[in-house]
Amino acid sequence: MSGTVATTGVAIIADDEDLGRLLLAEAVSASGLAPLAFDNGGAALEAARSQDVAIVLLDVDMPGLDGYSVCRRLRSEPRFATVPIVMVTGHEDAEAIGRAFDAGATDFISKPVNWALLPRRLDYILRNAAAAERIERLAYFDPLTGLPNRQCCIETAERLVPEAAHLQEAVAIVYLDLNSFKRVNDTFGHSVGDAVLRNVAGKLSGALEGFKAENQHLSLSRFGGDEFVILLRHPAARARAISIAEACAAAFKEPILYEGLEFYPAPSVGLAVYPDDGGDVVTVLKHADTAMYQAKSGAAESVAVYTPAMSSRLSNWLDLEARLRRAVAEDRLRLVYQPKFRLRDNQMVGVEALLRWCDSEYGDIPPTRFIEIAEDSGLILDIGSWVVRAVCRQLRAWLDRGFTVPVAINVSGKDLLHGDPARVIAEETAAAMIPASLIEVEITESVLIKDSAAGRTALKRLRELGCRVALDDFGTGYSSLAYITRFPPDRIKIDKAFVHDVDTAPGNAAIANAILSLAESLGVTVTAEGIERPGQLEWLRSRGCQEAQGFLLARPLSPADLERQFLAPAQPTAEAETLARRSGRL
Repeated sequence: MSGTVATTGVAIIADDEDLGRLLLAEAVSASGLAPLAFDNGGAALEAARSQDVAIVLLDVDMPGLDGYSVCRRLRSEPRFATVPIVMVTGHEDAEAIGRAFDAGATDFISKPVNWALLPRRLDYILRNAAAAERIERLAYFDPLTGLPNRQCCIETAERLVPEAAHLQEAVAIVYLDLNSFKRVNDTFGHSVGDAVLRNVAGKLSGALEGFKAENQHLSLSRFGGDEFVILLRHPAARARAISIAEACAAAFKEPILYEGLEFYPAPSVGLAVYPDDGGDVVTVLKHADTAMYQAKSGAAESVAVYTPAMSSRLSNWLDLEARLRRAVAEDRLRLVYQPKFRLRDNQMVGVEALLRWCDSEYGDIPPTRFIEIAEDSGLILDIGSWVVRAVCRQLRAWLDRGFTVPVAINVSGKDLLHGDPARVIAEETAAAMIPASLIEVEITESVLIKDSAAGRTALKRLRELGCRVALDDFGTGYSSLAYITRFPPDRIKIDKAFVHDVDTAPGNAAIANAILSLAESLGVTVTAEGIERPGQLEWLRSRGCQEAQGFLLARPLSPADLERQFLAPAQPTAEAETLARRSGRL
């Protein structure tokens, strides 16, 4: 026995001669392997498929499947790509040797075998195989999750497509991306993020278990970052892939638990199918990615199946994103201002700054459209800074003209959680020499509900700066008294969805009454949005609502129109004069 290689696993032996099987079994045992010996190729092939195989030794001439056929079938399966397969035969001619290597053999041993030398020969083959396997794993497997990597996934897909064409089957590509995973890394660090990714890989692998079947290919890869790809070759690939995608999405309804923390890394899933959605791997993969972005955008469910219209929409999306970036960089956005009125005396008490964008090619882009693009691309942070700067400049201009106009700005959840709105406001108000108290920050209740440390800190810093905080769209999301009482805002804005029929629908009236009562008990100002009819206005005034805004009272106006309609008739206030003197403008 050589004992030079310490290894584990099974050696599959196929030889129709009893003595040959016995001696081959002794030789592999000397290398630390467990021999499984068979007298025919078919039995050896079936055993190899169900074992952790370290090496395969095949006689060429056997009943049923010969050694060449067994070798070719094993090599056709990815898990046998680096397993050494040795042909043991009495044929020594060049043709036999060539056939062995063409079939995928690693080495060729001639009979009669030198049995004393064979264990060392096997040790050498196993050492080379182990080195090849290490190189294979580095090149084709993800070290974090142990899954096949991007390169392996693409090469596997390129093998499956011609196979599917030959078998008249289809290949589905399912593309998964985790929503908001960057926040996990940013908040808890990459070590926690890596642990979550390993759990994600485990959940996805578990979800696929129930879909494995004979005569098909099903594999999972980590494509990179928080992206995973599933490949499926099957006669009914589309229907089966939809079921797989839905099962994967459902697997994340329960949280991932790690060191006392709960994570909900829900995936957005897109899928596309060869040949219906593309004639090659690159095209089908691109279309699966497009469908995934459709799911992520919220324009579909968490699972989206590719349609040609998606490519057009994505192209339009990317073009608008590029144009929006240029508009921000070149100062081509604009603000309009919608007045807010105090109901007891109908006096304007402030304005809300609303962002507008008119593109040279597309014309006026609806805010819902370009804000969605900004949120998805991360451009929302730059836009938030632009809005603060523009508002501060406008406030400075109004103060110089003797007008004190409090302005409310909308701050996105991403800006509050990942940006630094207090720093931006502090810098821009200082540059414009205006008090930060003239700026009110509007956030949606969904941001408050997240109740994150970053969000609480950001709101606290804004308050310390002198900014008021308003809770916008109140009642439309996940309102909870616990969150409102923990961090009571300065203002609650009743969403227009409840104001619309407040004077005619008992349900809306009950909700509005409840909000007004809650605000009164907390000492919070209430502003009703979306006033369009006198009946709405009178109902709210009679119930003690303090403020209102809407088209009935005033539409969003340019600075010039606002001055002409609501500011110019008034005399400069003493406060405005004092502020102007303090800033050295008078």
